[in-house]
Amino acid sequence: MSNFQDELRNDDGYENVVIIAIGQTNISSFNSNFCANSDLPLVMDQYPGLPIREQFSPYGQHKYLVILDYDGNMIGNVELTSGVSFSSKQYIRSILEDHYDQLILGDVNNDSTINIQDIILLVNLILVGDTQPNADMNSDGIVNVLDIIQVVNIILS
Repeated sequence: MSNFQDELRNDDGYENVVIIAIGQTNISSFNSNFCANSDLPLVMDQYPGLPIREQFSPYGQHKYLVILDYDGNMIGNVELTSGVSFSSKQYIRSILEDHYDQLILGDVNNDSTINIQDIILLVNLILVGDTQPNADMNSDGIVNVLDIIQVVNIILS
């Protein structure tokens, strides 16, 4: 699963995709192959009730992949009985194509164009002390004059 997450990030450009493994009972009895050598988070679901899986019933069963949108709504599911097959990958990619929001750094008003309107909005964000992911050009966690300079450079280049 971690290899597929890497494919989605590196080959397909889906940087905001996170795959989370949900195991049951305790960590000592969980098959660690799912998360081995990866950055996949592992969440333990309390047996016998399995409240996390229950939220996605009937698709929260063993070897199911549930796909959620940004707001946590279920938008798809696939059973992975023998790993991630080619058809499973294609199905997941098709859902991502329909639902993935790709942020354009510097496009503060989300109109797919970086222009003076974005600079004005950046200044307003700074004045009110607010932030937006697509306004933080240098990814330092702060929206400030350095971000404005980078947007100006994009416009001028």
